[in-house]
Amino acid sequence: MPQTAPRRRPAALLAVTALTPVLFGAGAAGAADTTFDRRGVAELAGAYALDRPVAAGDRSGLYAAYGLTGEVERTTDSGLSFGAVATLGSGDYERSLTRPGTNETVTLNEAYLYMISAYGQVRVGDEDGAAKRAVDLLPLIGGGQMDGLWTGLAGSAPPVDHLGRDSDDGTKILYETPRLLGLRAGVSWAPERDSLVEDIAALSPVPVEEDFWEFGLNYRTEAGRWSYELAVGYGFADSGGPNLAETETLKLAGLAIYGGFAVGAVWFMDEVGRTPGTATEQDGVTLMGSYENGPYGIALWVQDAEVERVRDWRAYGAGLSWRFTDIATLGLDLVRFETDPAGPAPESTGTVAQLSVTARF
Repeated sequence: MPQTAPRRRPAALLAVTALTPVLFGAGAAGAADTTFDRRGVAELAGAYALDRPVAAGDRSGLYAAYGLTGEVERTTDSGLSFGAVATLGSGDYERSLTRPGTNETVTLNEAYLYMISAYGQVRVGDEDGAAKRAVDLLPLIGGGQMDGLWTGLAGSAPPVDHLGRDSDDGTKILYETPRLLGLRAGVSWAPERDSLVEDIAALSPVPVEEDFWEFGLNYRTEAGRWSYELAVGYGFADSGGPNLAETETLKLAGLAIYGGFAVGAVWFMDEVGRTPGTATEQDGVTLMGSYENGPYGIALWVQDAEVERVRDWRAYGAGLSWRFTDIATLGLDLVRFETDPAGPAPESTGTVAQLSVTARF
């Protein structure tokens, strides 16, 4: 069962409100331009197990996920920008950066204040950490491939996120440099792996860590019609329980694009405290290729993940997408997965199909 740690609201609230006087006082000495932006994403998906899932449970599921984001920004005559962002939605626990999740019905997630200058940007609040922001590169299409809503079907979910362990949307302070010669660096610190509103602690397979530090480095370049992106992320945190090992994570990612073709890979290796006195190693690799031509897209991917003394998991998938309006995309994904539990339990396999509609507006 997931374990949770007591929430330390006063410290988190202090961190989030640290920039508030600066934000709303910006431009008091001179003219300032204020803008407001709103955007949203909604996804409806149906998943069906073509054969019996690994775990007992329903062979089909219907999922709805959404996020509505509002952003206000003030820019001073000197070019300094201050803003606030908040997303009301169904949560996005361990999802890629722009995809909604289904961990809650209604919650406030990724709510933060920010400041942007020629020296980079600072964010304070509930937001993904520096390592995840650096390595989350794979060009997911349609239903989302390896982090699609089909993972909610009984037995189909991998034992660990395809990006490995990170601070997720824990309340934190994040700094990122401006991109210079293709490079962007970032660092973030979360007092604990817990957020102000969204309940990410209850879904964690290990106790909530404290003092979660993340570092990220991302590099982009172009050569003719090719474009490349490389990234590395590293993080560490104190364990969230007595006699548990500390958390440490290393991630590497790469992406190459030529016209509508894209090929990418993500690898991670984590150590987390699950059992007193020991550290559990978990690692994984995801390889993905995709092609998009106008409104149509296709993706092929393979993923391998292992959690020591828990289980091995492998998946092979294909995804099709069709953008049938300016804002809406139809996705069809087919996934074959194999799971090999530790101990005497036999290896099992399953096949899942997902049909989804995603709207971005």
